[in-house]
Amino acid sequence: MKKYFLLLVSVFLLTACSTTQDNEPSNNNTKTTQETKTEKAPDFTLIDENGETISLSDLKGKKVYVNVWASWCGPCKREFPELEKVYQKVKDKDDIVFLSVTSPNDKQFKNSNPADKDSATILAAAEELGATYPVYFDSSDHFMEDYAIRAFPTHVFINSDGSLAKYYPGQINEEMLEEQLELLQ
Repeated sequence: MKKYFLLLVSVFLLTACSTTQDNEPSNNNTKTTQETKTEKAPDFTLIDENGETISLSDLKGKKVYVNVWASWCGPCKREFPELEKVYQKVKDKDDIVFLSVTSPNDKQFKNSNPADKDSATILAAAEELGATYPVYFDSSDHFMEDYAIRAFPTHVFINSDGSLAKYYPGQINEEMLEEQLELLQ
């Protein structure tokens, strides 16, 4: 029995990097299980490298996938090629939005508990890993807190009606991502 427990713990540690956040999430509606959700996803506003913003409320009527990652996270780096393959398949679909989010330590983003390095380092890592999908930055810790991000990578799936479909901490592959995107309503 002890061997199985150690194996389970090892698998978990290999599939997700934890954050260093100790504070509680500001939105108690967000759960950290892999179960299907029916509650409304918290609205968010993210900033891209050019200072342009995107909000969940701007994406009303679209299925939204958010990959939450960090430039220092091994599992995040390993899943990038898989995510990129799926992005290439869905990028021209009008009803799906594919985003990635990080929490940089640049002063302009006002993250009091940043989970990553500066935005230039993050963008360089994304380019080096071959990501062509949009990279957005959290500001004032809103996304990380509202979605109770405690592990990297974490995957958030939001239905077109704004309900939270799935919250999945840990590394995923191309097949898993495609399956979850197909399940979005």
